Amino acid sequence: MLFGLTPILLIGCPGEEQPTQPSPIHTEGFAFFDVGETTQFSDALRERLKKSLGPEAIEYRNIINLEVNSKGFLENYFPELHQLNLRLNTPLGERIEHNTIKLMYRYARNNDLPFDYIELVFSKHTGKPLYIHIYSRKDITDVFRTIGDKFGEPSKIDLPQATGQSIYWIDKKNVLLVTMTPTRQGNQLNRLMIYFSENIAELVSIEEKERREKEEGRRRAGERAF
Repeated sequence: MLFGLTPILLIGCPGEEQPTQPSPIHTEGFAFFDVGETTQFSDALRERLKKSLGPEAIEYRNIINLEVNSKGFLENYFPELHQLNLRLNTPLGERIEHNTIKLMYRYARNNDLPFDYIELVFSKHTGKPLYIHIYSRKDITDVFRTIGDKFGEPSKIDLPQATGQSIYWIDKKNVLLVTMTPTRQGNQLNRLMIYFSENIAELVSIEEKERREKEEGRRRAGERAF
């Protein structure tokens, strides 16, 4: 029923700086409830998602870690995402808060959806989504089948059996990654991640430019002091 009503999954805040443009519908490429690469964050989008996913929690200025499974996974299998992750963080692991908006949903199952937790992160600079993380302990075979019907057979990543299985699709530079990990309780934790790579790269470029401008401002201020 979920994908009959919202096939876009697989075809595709308050504040002074908040973008207010309406979100496009029927986005091509990877998307979740019509949130795709070109979607714009808005109050209308939040209201629409609440109707589908239930109550939300919202956070501003968040740390970002794109890594999944274990350290080195992105470096080995998705080097471009790994490089973006390095640029989003520091080698020393210091806490860096990015100018982002995070929407979180913990009650989608109350709407008969097979998801335990959903996280959508947007750039506050552009209003575009950066990535979507979805967690489920339910059997979501139908989800995988629907994705495959749209995008074809996934690529598979061979991992040690104890660490589960990973499959993925790539559309342009965007990545839809699914990891299936056995738990101690004997069931399976499914994680679906959609990475909008160019939107992430745009955030990285904006932040690096801001840092350069701040450093230049401090340098000039120091020169004026003497």
